Amino acid sequence: MESRCIICGLEKKGLKVKEDHVIYVIRWFKRNVSRNEKGYDLVVCRDCYKKYSSARSSYNRKLFAYLGIGILATVLWIAVGGIKLYSIAAGIVLIAFMYLLSLLSYIPGLDVKKPALEKGANARSDRSHRRE
Repeated sequence: MESRCIICGLEKKGLKVKEDHVIYVIRWFKRNVSRNEKGYDLVVCRDCYKKYSSARSSYNRKLFAYLGIGILATVLWIAVGGIKLYSIAAGIVLIAFMYLLSLLSYIPGLDVKKPALEKGANARSDRSHRRE
């Protein structure tokens, strides 16, 4: 099966992307609705890793900011309007909407354990020290 980098879109080898709920929904839509699923393995190539990591951290910041704003607005809404069914329902809808807003900048995580990433980074830095 072909591997495609999610950043540059080229056919390359790299770190595998985690198949989470967003990737699952996209694949389901492409398979069942548009009937245009390519079936690529999604990866992040070595050349794009730095760009990927900054985009992923930006997505995480936006996710927590949007959800924080949604939860804060919901709490304020319930505090001002009282604990009523429509206040709680509107709060849940607001939080869901804020989550969907965060998906506009979605970047999936990697299917690699943290120690493996750190070990790879340390191995690269060890090699660079040996050259000096």
